[in-house]
Amino acid sequence: MKVLFVLGGGLPIPPPRWGGVENLIWQQKCALERAGHQAGILNDAAKLSRTFRAIRKVWIILKSRPWKYDVVHLHLDSMTEYWRVLSRFFSFTLVVSTHYGYAAFPEKWFTSYRRTFRQMSEAPYLILISAEIRNTFERLGCRAKMFVLPNGINCAEFRVASQASKQAIVLGRIEPRKKQAELASALDGHTVECDFAGPVQAGCTLNVNNRNTRYIGEWSRDQVQNELTEYACLVLLSDGEGHAGVVSEAIASGLSLVLSPEASHNLDVSQEWVTIVDRENDNLGDAIASAVRANPKHRSQIRAYCERNFDWDVIMPQYIAFLESTLARKSRFAH
Repeated sequence: MKVLFVLGGGLPIPPPRWGGVENLIWQQKCALERAGHQAGILNDAAKLSRTFRAIRKVWIILKSRPWKYDVVHLHLDSMTEYWRVLSRFFSFTLVVSTHYGYAAFPEKWFTSYRRTFRQMSEAPYLILISAEIRNTFERLGCRAKMFVLPNGINCAEFRVASQASKQAIVLGRIEPRKKQAELASALDGHTVECDFAGPVQAGCTLNVNNRNTRYIGEWSRDQVQNELTEYACLVLLSDGEGHAGVVSEAIASGLSLVLSPEASHNLDVSQEWVTIVDRENDNLGDAIASAVRANPKHRSQIRAYCERNFDWDVIMPQYIAFLESTLARKSRFAH
């Protein structure tokens, strides 16, 4: 089987530092190849004047020869309508994924995403990263055949220390959706220590007191894989997530979790090391401190949970089975 992964060229694949979707696609490609299949990546941006942009897009796609692939997996949901036409013309199977943080929360959709949803609804197949997104799409009348597949992770790439030397960390792009500024404010004056790591989105501010809250800069992939395990707890209080890759990275590293409900997709929240909090009403500092104290007795259990549920050795066979089922369906209709 030959699969072409498509994204929009915002960052290189693999990304040099940050880039959640870019990193996911690179891991997906490598895992597919380890399973004995072929994979390519189309990740070019049409950064030209509006007059020539459409011509540039066509040239890029023709250069990638999508008709040479059995499946095109489009990770650029806004281009669904365009690729849907191409899939019919060139006779390849099209599968679309969305990585919009608010995909499961239609009350927060931008107008542009409402158009994107209508396009995805007409696609033949969707691979969605959480059941919550699928349930939302079903409720809104999506007609595509939908399959839920959590994001995978290479657990073996992440170091697991026997015990943590630091307390809590918030890891991810500093942006309004992830609510880091509100958390830093809530922890001001508390005794629990929390570090914030990640690039700062333009126009955002993060006020830390440099006593119990600190901004420690933008981490490299090597730091994520080797230094995240030094913390006892990951905190993620977003008001919208699909399957946050950083959550998988944290549990692969043995960390307990303090999450908002919106950030808990794909997790068994009954696990003792998972704490779900109300951003507005709970004492966030106390919740984090409690998770930090309890972490030592759970670290090996947390890592094992990640291996059982999210490692590519578990996720990729499900991915391949779904793609093969779409190809078998196409073959039956062709005859």
